[in-house]
Amino acid sequence: MDIYEREYVAAVINYFWGPNLTNAHSVNEPAAQIAFEALAKANVCSDSMDLVPRPTLIASPGYVVKQLSKIGKRIISGDTSIYNLCKGAVGMGYKSHIQIALMGG
Repeated sequence: MDIYEREYVAAVINYFWGPNLTNAHSVNEPAAQIAFEALAKANVCSDSMDLVPRPTLIASPGYVVKQLSKIGKRIISGDTSIYNLCKGAVGMGYKSHIQIALMGG
């Protein structure tokens, strides 16, 4: 990895596991692999969350169409944002793995 790639990988790691966990100089291949896996899982989770209609007490036909339209619009627009719920769950699941990888293990 060149220094720019390391910097970008460090940005992903710091996004998931807190600011200043790592920097470009301490990023290695195992840490990059774990960050990649975490990002992939968070994207799958977020894609699934986009398909869940927002809750209501009574689901009238108009409400159902409105919710499905919003979901469809996000899908068509290529919205790839990651939900905080997904980010947190994935971050917790990979936290020890990323710490060990950054230490060279």
